[in-house]
Amino acid sequence: MVIFVPLIVACALVPYAVRRLAPIGWAGFGPVSILHQLGTTVTREKADEPTAGALAVADEPPMAAAGVGPDRRVEGRTTTAPGENGNGKTIIGFSLVFFLFIVLKNAWMSDDAYITFRVVDNFVHGYGLTWNPDERVQAYTHPLWMFLISPIYAVSHEIYFSSLLLSITASLLAAGLFAFYVARSLLLGALGILTLAASKSFVNFSTSGLENPLSHLLIVAFVLVFYRGRVQKRHLFRLALIAGLAALNRVDSLLLYAPALLYAFYKVPGWSSVKAIVLGFSPFLCWEIFSLWYYGFPFPNTAYAKLNTGAGNGQLLKQGVGYFISSFNFDPILFLIIAGSITVILLQKEWKSLPFVIGMALYLFYTVKIGGDFMAGRFLTEPYLIAVILLARSVSLAPLSLGWNWLPALTVIVVAAVLVPNSSWYTVNKDNTVVDIRGVADERAYYFNGIGVNDMGVSGTGILNFQRSGLWPNWPWGALGVQVRQSHQRVVMGYGIGFFGFEAGPHVHIVDAFALADPLLARLPAQPGWRIGHFMRAVPVGYLDTLRSGKNVIRNRNLALYYSKLQSVTRGPLFDLGRLVEIVKFNTGAYNHLLKGVGYVCKVPPGAIDCEV
Repeated sequence: MVIFVPLIVACALVPYAVRRLAPIGWAGFGPVSILHQLGTTVTREKADEPTAGALAVADEPPMAAAGVGPDRRVEGRTTTAPGENGNGKTIIGFSLVFFLFIVLKNAWMSDDAYITFRVVDNFVHGYGLTWNPDERVQAYTHPLWMFLISPIYAVSHEIYFSSLLLSITASLLAAGLFAFYVARSLLLGALGILTLAASKSFVNFSTSGLENPLSHLLIVAFVLVFYRGRVQKRHLFRLALIAGLAALNRVDSLLLYAPALLYAFYKVPGWSSVKAIVLGFSPFLCWEIFSLWYYGFPFPNTAYAKLNTGAGNGQLLKQGVGYFISSFNFDPILFLIIAGSITVILLQKEWKSLPFVIGMALYLFYTVKIGGDFMAGRFLTEPYLIAVILLARSVSLAPLSLGWNWLPALTVIVVAAVLVPNSSWYTVNKDNTVVDIRGVADERAYYFNGIGVNDMGVSGTGILNFQRSGLWPNWPWGALGVQVRQSHQRVVMGYGIGFFGFEAGPHVHIVDAFALADPLLARLPAQPGWRIGHFMRAVPVGYLDTLRSGKNVIRNRNLALYYSKLQSVTRGPLFDLGRLVEIVKFNTGAYNHLLKGVGYVCKVPPGAIDCEV
């Protein structure tokens, strides 16, 4: 673990070190300065000012706008607008409490989160950033989220409540910053919070142990900087830094930020701006360099496992469209708000917000292209949050800040939230429809009360089902992991590897049938009959014996040669020159020919171990 400390510290100090060499106006970007800036009373432009000049507000506090009160988007501490009578903050307070109640009531933990938690456990206990300690494989997609959880777990030695605390804190911060500093008025901020709480997907993935809460917080922070004043290089650096952190949290979310970042660059072009962007992305670039050196590859192993499946583009596009249909059936509010925000922005010609509309479009297209996901709504919470933000900032909704005009909007939100099937606002959720015909699941329903395995006598992973005695979370795969750990087996097959892997401990090498944590299987085609996000591979004959004995006895000669080269990358000495050469060869496709023609001569029945490959 010690080897990572200097690198992490160095990457964190890159922007500040370069600033000493070539300052470009980044003074005061530290956390204390940010809090100071947020505490500065400023106002924003008038609602009826031309909107074409996005990011054209002066850095100095302007005079209060007339008509609908001060422009409170992001320019620091908000002031009370006429018609709010100082009660807006109280209303936001109640909205936040209600949001917290809904999130807590529905808090749960997913099996996928525990894949990362096994890495966290290994990292904290000195086994490196590994899933199986005997090989370096990036089995997680969210490095920033993993690094945030690690110190908390190192102190608490408890992962379930530690991750929930971090998730809920990030979710509350995102909602609070949005309401107080991004929304056009306090009342619109309160309505926005209720709109977030009305979405089953947003509520479900405000916990779960996955990275969504941090992604939400970074989106709000980015918007906060984007609209705060005239574009200058220091703003461009901050935008790039937040976008880089978002990419470090989950790289595909960069599509949401890229258009706005390009627009900001367009306002202040030049080499100094390029330098500001590069330095803002320096933590992400440092991670990519580290990942290439440490793991041997720039992207998570999960990317190779899910994108290198052999499935045709047509199949994935069809599945991606099906994912949207399934998510609409699960949570129609997602699509209504996203479509509504795009419509309002275009009709009102709010061109300053157009980059975010383009970012949402790119992200949604990408989601369809890769086939979506198996968790209903999970990939849609970020564009949903952006849509809520755009509506709360829209000039066309400014009259809701006055008088009682906000009551119809509140009524619509409440009715929509209550009418959604199996709403998160219900006291008890009893929907037993877990996985639909497209393989898309209400993942929370599967795990929260143990609906997916209700014949096995488990209570589920929901916080309301917490048990002090026995294994927690109470899930059969975790119990199976305990059994494997106690049996002292060295190499085993795994299918649901999250809870199982975490409880099995670091001394058991788990071969993941879905290839998320296995470097060789991730580069083999998936078996026919796959479910999205679950691309099962057959294990090459001799692979398990190779792992057990340490001697390469894989029957297929090409695969045996390929694995011997791959092994030097994932298991060889980090600073070995030969290993670095192999890394270059792998990433330039020098060994791809060894995988040509590799396929299955049989369809493996569930539970089988070896198949001719």
